[in-house]
Amino acid sequence: MIDTHAHLLSFKDVDEIIRSMEDDELEYIVNIGTTVKDSKKGIRLAENYERVYTTVGIYPEFSLNVKEEDLKVIEELAKHEKVVAIGEIGLDYHRPEHDKKSQRELFIRQLEIADRLGLPFCIHCRNAADDVYEILLENKHLINHGGLMHCYSEGKEYVQKFLSLGLHISFSGAITFKKNDRSFLKDIPLDKILVETDAPYLSPEPFRGKENRPERVRVTAKKIADELEIDYREFEKQVSKNAKEFYFKIKNI
Repeated sequence: MIDTHAHLLSFKDVDEIIRSMEDDELEYIVNIGTTVKDSKKGIRLAENYERVYTTVGIYPEFSLNVKEEDLKVIEELAKHEKVVAIGEIGLDYHRPEHDKKSQRELFIRQLEIADRLGLPFCIHCRNAADDVYEILLENKHLINHGGLMHCYSEGKEYVQKFLSLGLHISFSGAITFKKNDRSFLKDIPLDKILVETDAPYLSPEPFRGKENRPERVRVTAKKIADELEIDYREFEKQVSKNAKEFYFKIKNI
């Protein structure tokens, strides 16, 4: 199994997490960058561990503080052999103090970086589905190497819109929460589904409220497989294949 989205730098025991990957039946973990600083740290982490890859990017929350030099650094970092995508990028309108204009500008600039370097991108979307979709639609010419809706939470209303743009859809532990609709999962082609933890956040049921960890990606995968009424091991093989095709720089061990 592959955890396609985890914030490994948030853990004090990251070395222990990585050392236990084989026992936890984890083939790879994709660490996620959110700033220039942690993008650099993510690369160092990936250099030290064969089974760890990373993304680089600037999270929308930090858009007002981004300088031109920061984007140049991200583009240079993204050329590293263990950087598999630009992310996480996108829009977050959850808090009123977040500036929408600068977020949109930063989002597009990083889509351009992904396209120039021939990399896929990983999208964060919170309370901003309309604008995310509109920006992607207006910039379809930049979606040449794959895009991913990370931690998808927009339900049935938007899933077909994002699929129509060729994007993959990734699910975290949030899809296991009792209140959340899962009926639309059957409307998504199997080869477009990825599974993640977003660790240390969004721990799946029955661990909700506790610190999430990469090994729990299998808990979420099993819940989705049950909802789809397919064999878990077959689903695991499929989503692992999807992850390697999406993050195409991952090399088979």
